[in-house]
Amino acid sequence: MTADFGSLFAMPLEPLSARILLPYLMVALTLAASLLHHRRLKSLLGDRRGMRVYFWTFFALFLVVPSIIIAAVEPRPLAAFASFGVQPGNWRLGLLFVGIAIPVVTYLCWNYSKDPGLKVQYPFSRDACANDRTFAFFELGYAGLYFSAWEYLYRGLLFFPLAHVLGFLPAMAITTALSTLHHIGHPDWEIIGAMAGGVLFSLAAFLTGSVFYSFAIHVMLGVGDDIFIYRRFYRGRTPAASRRTRQG
Repeated sequence: MTADFGSLFAMPLEPLSARILLPYLMVALTLAASLLHHRRLKSLLGDRRGMRVYFWTFFALFLVVPSIIIAAVEPRPLAAFASFGVQPGNWRLGLLFVGIAIPVVTYLCWNYSKDPGLKVQYPFSRDACANDRTFAFFELGYAGLYFSAWEYLYRGLLFFPLAHVLGFLPAMAITTALSTLHHIGHPDWEIIGAMAGGVLFSLAAFLTGSVFYSFAIHVMLGVGDDIFIYRRFYRGRTPAASRRTRQG
């Protein structure tokens, strides 16, 4: 098979902005995994400030900038946002998924929060566990900045354009592999869980036509883990005792 140079950029992707977004996301994901990784930012700026910068950076890279590109490029921006899953979609089915997820996610978070290996990873900021107020503000940023951008990236910007061209299974496999690799360095069982979550979140997005419901379930899972770990290992302890718990 041969092709001319011009065909390299003739991508059959819809909406039009996806042809710009995919190369941009290649660069943004590389930066997020290297120079702008939360571990590097924490080493440079300190624990709480580093995570604050990381959340805002992640939000800018994967939600703000892509949204500006879509608004600037698309002749019908609202229709383009809808094609990326930014719409209520099948809200009855979506709310059913969320309702089923509430007891399941609550049990999983309660059960897995007992794993000592999990408290090494979560919450991302140990200083945020100093008291209820700092913990609550940290979790608001975690949900509002980090998870909104995460689901917009993996289930919206990547999944829907690929599903339009390749179909559900290839799009699900590609985006799930990418989001699972994002968990490298976490406990093995969590990486396996990330793969299962990627499959289920992609299915929810595909069936509802929306990223809102996978976002809601992912927030419940991530914030729920943090809440149970915080209450089990950190709440009511001095910062020094919390650090010893984290390290032990």
